[in-house]
Parts: sequence; C-alpha cells; structure tokens
Amino acid sequence: MEKRESGNHAIDQNAGQSIMPRRNTGNLNYLNVDMQVANPSEAAALFDLHQAHHFGEFEHSSELHCKQDLFPKWHLPMKIASVISLLTFIYTSMRDVIYPFITRKENVFYKIPILVINKVLPVTSITLLALVYLPGILAAGFQLYFGTKYKRFPQWLDRWMSSRKQFGLLSFFFATLHACYSLCYPMRRSYRYKLLNWAFQQVKQKKENAWIEHDVWRMEIYVSLGILGLALLALLAITSIPSVSHSLTWREFHYIQSKMGYLALLLCTVHALVFAWNKWVDANQFIWKRHLQPLFHYAEWRPWHMSQTETVYSCLECTQLGKQNYRDLYKVNIS
Repeated sequence: MEKRESGNHAIDQNAGQSIMPRRNTGNLNYLNVDMQVANPSEAAALFDLHQAHHFGEFEHSSELHCKQDLFPKWHLPMKIASVISLLTFIYTSMRDVIYPFITRKENVFYKIPILVINKVLPVTSITLLALVYLPGILAAGFQLYFGTKYKRFPQWLDRWMSSRKQFGLLSFFFATLHACYSLCYPMRRSYRYKLLNWAFQQVKQKKENAWIEHDVWRMEIYVSLGILGLALLALLAITSIPSVSHSLTWREFHYIQSKMGYLALLLCTVHALVFAWNKWVDANQFIWKRHLQPLFHYAEWRPWHMSQTETVYSCLECTQLGKQNYRDLYKVNIS
C-alpha cells in the first residue's frame, strides 16, 4: 500500500510538473543570443524582466492612448468643413424651403433630406478643393512680396499647408456623396409624382414631343464634366495614400497633385457653370429683394478668383525667371 501511495504521489508530482507553465525556450534562446549572456540563470532573469516590462506596457497602454489626441491633423479641416456645410445648409433651406412657405404657403419640407442636402454637398466639396490650393497661392505671394523663398511662413499658413491632404480627402468624400445622392433622384416618390404630372400636362397641351435641345445639351455636358471631375478627385485621393505616394518619384507626385489637381478644380468649376446655364441672368433666381442670390454664385467665386490669381502668379514667375536668365546670360557675356 505504501508503494502504491508513493507511486501515486510521484504520478501527482509529475502531473503537477506537466501542468506548471513552461518558459518559452525559443524566446529564451533568442534572448540569450541577443544579449550574449553565457550564464543560463542570468538569461532567465533577463527574460522575466523583459516579460514583466511588456506586460506593464500592456496594462498602462490604455491610459497612454487616452491621453493621445484623436486624429490631430483632422481637427482644422473637420471644423472648417462642418462650418461650411452648416452655413450652406441654412442658406439653402432659407431659399428652397422657408421662402416658399412664407410667401406662397407652400409646404416643401420634403426637399430637405435629398434636394437640400445634395445642394450642400457640391458647394462644400468645391470650397474644400479650393482651400487645398489657396495656401499655395498665398505662399507664392508671400515669397514674391519678401523676394526670397527662405523666409519662414507664418504659423497659420504653415498649419494650413500641412492640412491640405485632409482638405482634399474631405473634398473627395463630399463629391462622392454628391454623386450618390444625384443617382438617387429617380428613386424618390416625389420625382415619380412630378413625372406623372409632367406627362399629364404634356397630354393636356397635346404635345407629342417635349424635346428641348439646349436643355438636353446642358445635362449631357453637365453630367460628363461631373464624372471627369470625380475621376480626377479619385486619382488625387489614391495618390495621397502613403504606399502609393512612396512608389512615385517626386516629379510624378508633384505633377499629379499640382497639375491634375488644378485640372480637377477647373472641371468642377465648369461643371457648376454648366449647371447654372442661363440662370446667371435670370431675375427670378434672386429672391427676397435680391438679397438671397443663387447658391452657385457663392460656390463659383472662390475657384474663379483662384484661377485668375494663379494665372497672374504664373506670369510673374515666368517674368522673374526670364529676368534671372537674362542677368545670368549678361554676366556670362561680360566675363
């Protein structure tokens, strides 16, 4: 019986040893090689210290993460985008919803979820896209004013220029939402009712063909320019991804972000101009004693003035470059 008990006790000890957690011998060997420790006991002590240090980091990582800012580079672009969206939404609601309700007692609040929002999105998108390239123009003017490119920019301009990537991505986001909302137009129940009303009026007026040539051309050009502008914005967004931008040379990246970016801004501007068509001179578009102008008036003046300023700066840069080349050539001829 004693032998059996001693045998069982030995089995229990072996089982206890098998249950006890074993050290990761692979990690221990790696640590021994890395630290170049000859004594196994010293290597085991260093391994325990290493494990305890990492577990301590894991326990306090949540506290450290709570102290970190969440998306610090996105604070300024998100605030500006929110302010622009809110102001545009209020202005559009006053024109398209509140004004008909006050003047004609017409309830058109159903326009807010789709029609009003879809007018806010493109205005916000083209404004943010203009804010991407506006600091570059201001920086060029700053350099031309001081006559040197080595003077440090002001802090507000430097912060603005470092946030251009975020402004561009937000512009692409709003442009994509604008395209999705526009595709949803035929799905609305209000659009179907209006379509039935248009068909009934056409039958009542005994019109066999409701084709309007200039309106057809306007929509074809308008949609085509919108697709091209969105495609270029998608290209700019893709090349801003670090893995893609690192695979490009500086010249390629600068060409895409600069030349293609200005082309995208130009296409979006012309897209809005074609959408307006003849509404620029329509007096009915100016309501409430002409204090509330059409929304595209406010959306167009920023890119339009930016393109004019960029043209002037390009001419000045070419003039300065021509003068510098002339001076260098004059010095060479004298020497």
